[in-house]
Amino acid sequence: MSSELRVDKIIPTDGAPSGTGILGGGGVIQVVSMDLVSTASTTSTSFVDVSNFNLAITPKFTTSRILVIMSCRCNSSSGSNVNTRSSLRISRGSTPIANHFFGHFIGNSGTNDSNNYESVCMVNFDNPGTTSATTYKVEMASDNSACTTSISGGAGDGSHRSTLTLMEVSA
Repeated sequence: MSSELRVDKIIPTDGAPSGTGILGGGGVIQVVSMDLVSTASTTSTSFVDVSNFNLAITPKFTTSRILVIMSCRCNSSSGSNVNTRSSLRISRGSTPIANHFFGHFIGNSGTNDSNNYESVCMVNFDNPGTTSATTYKVEMASDNSACTTSISGGAGDGSHRSTLTLMEVSA
């Protein structure tokens, strides 16, 4: 015989942690996650959406917080011997909520190296304040058009796996 426990909210007995700079919560209400299946790249100097790297969640309560976790393998490369910087960010709809910068820097030899892979993990505790479907997306940009910014995809390939996970946490 199996049992099932269903509740609306889980809150610690002393309440959700709070204080200056602290965002607290109780229990996890729901989790959604996805893998980026194909590699995406851009030379755009403005942020562009990473195709098929977005995920929606419909919070059960307006007080819930969403724990956003993005993990990916990125590359910043240049066809010329210039220092370049790539940018990644997570946005809720059109609102940026987290940023990360990484670069392709030329060493003392002045040679170009296009294999500047970096593992990036971004974590953000967001408060969307709604019970409507909310989409979180990953965006990328290059600091100049000589730079190619890319994110590796490939579900199931442990060395190139990029994931986006959303957890609704009661508050």
